[in-house]
Amino acid sequence: MTEYIYIQAKDGTPLMPTKRKRHIQKLLKKGMARVVSHKPFVVRMKYHVGKKTQPLSGGTDPGRTNIGNAVVNQNGEVVYKDHVETNNKDVPKHMSERKIHRQASRRGERLARKRLAKKHGTISKKLDNGRILPGYEKPVDVKDIINTEARFNNRKRKEGWLTPTTRHLIDTTVNQIKYIKSILPVRNWTLELNRFAFMKMDDGNIYGVDYQNGRMKGYENVNDYIDTMQEGKCACCDSPIEHHHHIIPKSDGGSNLPENIVGLCSECHRKVHTEDINLSLIGKKKKYGALSVLNQAIPFIIKKLECLFGEGKIYTCSGYETKAFRETNDIKKDHPEDAVCIAAIRKMKRIIDNTISFEVKQFRRHNRAIINNQRERTYYLDGKMIAKNRKPRFEQKTKALSDLSLTRQEISRLVVKKSVRRYNNTKRIMPGAEFFYKGERYIMTGQFSNGQYYRAHNQGNKSFPAKNCQIIKQNCGLVYL
Repeated sequence: MTEYIYIQAKDGTPLMPTKRKRHIQKLLKKGMARVVSHKPFVVRMKYHVGKKTQPLSGGTDPGRTNIGNAVVNQNGEVVYKDHVETNNKDVPKHMSERKIHRQASRRGERLARKRLAKKHGTISKKLDNGRILPGYEKPVDVKDIINTEARFNNRKRKEGWLTPTTRHLIDTTVNQIKYIKSILPVRNWTLELNRFAFMKMDDGNIYGVDYQNGRMKGYENVNDYIDTMQEGKCACCDSPIEHHHHIIPKSDGGSNLPENIVGLCSECHRKVHTEDINLSLIGKKKKYGALSVLNQAIPFIIKKLECLFGEGKIYTCSGYETKAFRETNDIKKDHPEDAVCIAAIRKMKRIIDNTISFEVKQFRRHNRAIINNQRERTYYLDGKMIAKNRKPRFEQKTKALSDLSLTRQEISRLVVKKSVRRYNNTKRIMPGAEFFYKGERYIMTGQFSNGQYYRAHNQGNKSFPAKNCQIIKQNCGLVYL
């Protein structure tokens, strides 16, 4: 296998890659070039060189979690290929965490206003009929202070709004192609374009107008469909349906498909949330979530690539064409190899592939969480832990002090350890940073003992002393392993 060295001119313009390692070593020793990146190995010249290049073509095999990219020259030789593993599936989890932190912050602000009202004697009297806020249909109780306007009334989505997962996928795909374009003089790019028909994937006999005759035809929404299927009765008893419950919550990847929604009465709905009734085995997760995100993202990716390369320089092909080209050239099916076929599909008939495929992993670049963790207040009696917190917190499984009946003598012997809050260092190095240790390159995946030791990718629990490590590159999101 051949590993290319990628060359940049003095002003950063990408030039043709080379295999002349000894020549590049001489230039580096003489100070006529400098290393920009160790993987892929990119060198920038310190003197003026000619900028004449040969035409190169690029291609992408798009996906939500796995993306393949490749570049070929006019002779069909592969000069670059990679496999990108995204963290797109983690976006909903991060959004959920942000929601929890914001709710906690606003709850704290509201309690602070209550304390101020109590201090200054401006506590609001409780209204008999409550107060109707804008956006609410039922009155809301006034608790010590006047409630402000419901926040969701102030939120409006702009035209062209995209879901966070779709926007993240677009940025990931385009940013990787931008980087490839910065080290190789690529002139055009080809993208595999597939519009997935989910009904066809469920039933291969669907054709033509059958797409308009789905199972929910004639129903205003999915809830009406559920009511009809259950004959208006609760799934657990014969009471009328009052709630439509997601068996697998949307926050955990559950879908809005009928298979994941069940009609329940108020009492059974309450029991489901208190875990007296378990419905987890009934629902189905969203079957084609990844393909749905891809369908939304592709048009925006094409639009951004047209801005990057220019109009008329972006081409598309179908999965059938990629498959035919791959089988003709006897190429194995994988994301980088599919990208090679996509890049060569327009002009080349044969492929010469002796290059090593780069593995690229996406790391989270920012984590603005100030608090790392918080230890709970703990109560010990004769050296044995008996309770946590004075009163049980939300969903606390262990006993709180208020749950115990202690004598005065036992109370006098209690030992209390206060709750401790631990904070993140705002200047900490994020996972994905590149460092050298004893002349070897590693990718950091974490640190412990207040940053005194690092952990590295594919190195298990091996510890790397931070004082002996040299950080050569901070986390840039898409990291070459």
